[in-house]
Amino acid sequence: MLLAYPSGYLWGVPMSLESFRDGLAERRRSALVLFYVSALVSAIAITLVEKVPSLRTILLALAIAGAGTAILFLLRFLRSNDEREQQVNYRALTFAFAGTLVFSAAIGFFQSFGFHPLSWLGIPPLMIILWSVGLILYSWRYR
Repeated sequence: MLLAYPSGYLWGVPMSLESFRDGLAERRRSALVLFYVSALVSAIAITLVEKVPSLRTILLALAIAGAGTAILFLLRFLRSNDEREQQVNYRALTFAFAGTLVFSAAIGFFQSFGFHPLSWLGIPPLMIILWSVGLILYSWRYR
């Protein structure tokens, strides 16, 4: 039995290069969607910890599990990238890092004038949002 992905056979079954690419694209898409869902569950659980103190332990466990799951799906997404997609991710992460740095410096500056301090728990969601915006911008740029 042949196991040649690109040229046409997978465990003896004919397979086109296009169907292989579609399967990889679907795997990447599902990993990214599951990453966002896990991160959202974690963020909601962290937000609810202060509002529902009776469920604090359960919500913290859910937040930690959601964050861990999000990390695993993010790593799965990043491992499936080719060179062009790695370049897009690098640019998107650079954009997110720089945006978070500017935001944090601006908040610190405004706090020196007496503005209300913000929770540091908002930094990870901000980085995810900026990374997502960077992915969109740079994937459009490199098409």
